[in-house]
Amino acid sequence: MTHILYLYYLFAKIGVFTFGGGYAMIPLFQDELVTRHQYMGGDEFAALVALAQITPGPVGLNAATYVGYQQAGVLGAASATLGMMTPSLIVVMLAAVFLSKFRNSVWLQQALEGIRPVVLGLIGAAVIFFAETSVFSAPLKTLWEKSGVSFGICWQGLVIFALVLFIEIKWKVNQVWLLLGAGILALILMEIRL
Repeated sequence: MTHILYLYYLFAKIGVFTFGGGYAMIPLFQDELVTRHQYMGGDEFAALVALAQITPGPVGLNAATYVGYQQAGVLGAASATLGMMTPSLIVVMLAAVFLSKFRNSVWLQQALEGIRPVVLGLIGAAVIFFAETSVFSAPLKTLWEKSGVSFGICWQGLVIFALVLFIEIKWKVNQVWLLLGAGILALILMEIRL
């Protein structure tokens, strides 16, 4: 029972300190799940993020449910999901009550202005995470730690990224088709070894 309550606390803590949605949560998830508690390794975390993205629903809730289930079964999944939802529910209820009073508050506006750069930084960290798991063959920190000896670029991931980016900018294709096409292209390209 203690572990189930701890899962609630862990995901409630992530929910409290995350602004900006699912992608802003990824660095916090990685820090808590991989670095601090070692619930999973880096490759498993990358698979978790991919699974949370393709599963219907918010990324944070999907990830919390998966980790909760992995750690403590159905009760763990329920506890982690509820922990992830609780801070948002409280904030929404408070906003509904107090928003009309504080809508023009200078302090509120300044607080929101201060939060924006943090959200941008967290989303930037998520971009780096995705690049490290798909385009680069080693974490970016190896450039500094080991003088880039083990650092390389996964040409298949780079080709898929460039092609999807080009198609999205040029023709504004629906993301479902982009994901499907990228998945098929990955299956084909990952078989080619250079």
